[in-house]
Amino acid sequence: MLGSKVNNVSTFTSFSKPLVIPPILEPKILSDGVKSYDLNVQEGKVEFLKGFKTNTYGINGAFLGPTLRVSSNDTIIMTVQNSLREETVIHWHGLKIPGISDGGPNRAIVPNSSWTTQFTLNQRASLCWYHPHSHKTTGRQVYMGIAGLIMIEDQESLSLNLPVEYGLDDIPLVLQDRRFDSKAQFLYAETMHDSMMGVTGDVHLINGVVDPYLEVNPTLIRLRLLNAANARIYSLVFSDNKSFYQIAGDSSLLPKPVKLKRLILSPGERAEVLVDFSSLGGQNIFLGDSLSNRALLNIKVRTSKPKLLRIPKNLTVIDEYVEINNPKRREFTLDMNMMFMGINGKRMNLNRIDEKVIAGDTEIWKVKNSGMHAHPFHIHGCSFKILSRNGKNPYLNEAGLKDTVLVYSNETVEVAVKFEHEASKDYPYMYHCHILEHEDAGMMGQFTVTKV
Repeated sequence: MLGSKVNNVSTFTSFSKPLVIPPILEPKILSDGVKSYDLNVQEGKVEFLKGFKTNTYGINGAFLGPTLRVSSNDTIIMTVQNSLREETVIHWHGLKIPGISDGGPNRAIVPNSSWTTQFTLNQRASLCWYHPHSHKTTGRQVYMGIAGLIMIEDQESLSLNLPVEYGLDDIPLVLQDRRFDSKAQFLYAETMHDSMMGVTGDVHLINGVVDPYLEVNPTLIRLRLLNAANARIYSLVFSDNKSFYQIAGDSSLLPKPVKLKRLILSPGERAEVLVDFSSLGGQNIFLGDSLSNRALLNIKVRTSKPKLLRIPKNLTVIDEYVEINNPKRREFTLDMNMMFMGINGKRMNLNRIDEKVIAGDTEIWKVKNSGMHAHPFHIHGCSFKILSRNGKNPYLNEAGLKDTVLVYSNETVEVAVKFEHEASKDYPYMYHCHILEHEDAGMMGQFTVTKV
């Protein structure tokens, strides 16, 4: 394929650059076994487009951040250094930890300072991630490049004989889109349309690379997918209409692999899939987005001897929320019109606590979207199980635990959620739309979790 032009700036030839695998950040292991990680949020420059350097943000590098690979019972110390010229904060999306460690908009790390927090994990194997959550600037800071993966393993996930060789048969894919101005700089939130619909771009990146290629062996490959775009919903398909198996969602493995030909992934959502390339030696296959009709990744299958691997028939048992006695119910209406973004008629206010939850309780939250725009709804500090969509059963690939759910137009979704950690009025949890421009405009609320 020939190179193309973006705002009169030449791009590299499509699928001419190899996929970059985010490096694993090795922790310092302290004397008591605690794992200590140092993250530096910094400015950088990256040549996304041919012959031009784009100003970026990154963590321990110019764009995006390293992968943190941890175990389900680890005690972790995170130290975040802010080397930017503006305030920021890092939120640990998907981690079930106390509000004081969660990294929401109530906590700001000013330039040339740092924040250190410690917590112990107690949750299932899952793919989580970290990103900024600064008040009203989350969208722009994520767009500049601040995001990274957190891979949690547990004894169950490691016993299933799934692909686990990071970067070889266990491939992380961070999906994003961008647009550029005539000087090859990121073009962010220029119009009312951007604010209303969210910022989307015509240049697609995976792991920070525009239109990359990936070489794999002819065997079973595990793809760990994160939609880290600000607003774009992806409909992921293979160019030959190949089937694949989803084995995990946001917060857990699925009970059984679910056979799919298309995977919908909204901003903030994660999924893990198994793809069998054993019969495709010497061939190219594209992973693409059917909504934009774009190829995203060229997968080149090597001609080495095929290795046949069996996909497990069963993965886990989801025993959370099997029986809920007289749960408290709450309703959340996602409000969006030309002049207003909010939830339950209220725009986000840092000085207001919207909901008060009792620690240890399991509740049913009903999320209603009566508008025309789909919204991914995320709850901090917990995982939940989707009970219904418009009174009907959720999709088969939603049978695991989640922390973000896409609520379509004119749809009501019910979820069962347990609140296992405390969050004070000084450091509350958030619930919000994960279209980042909607979040920044006010489609977000705060809640505490306390013992009384």
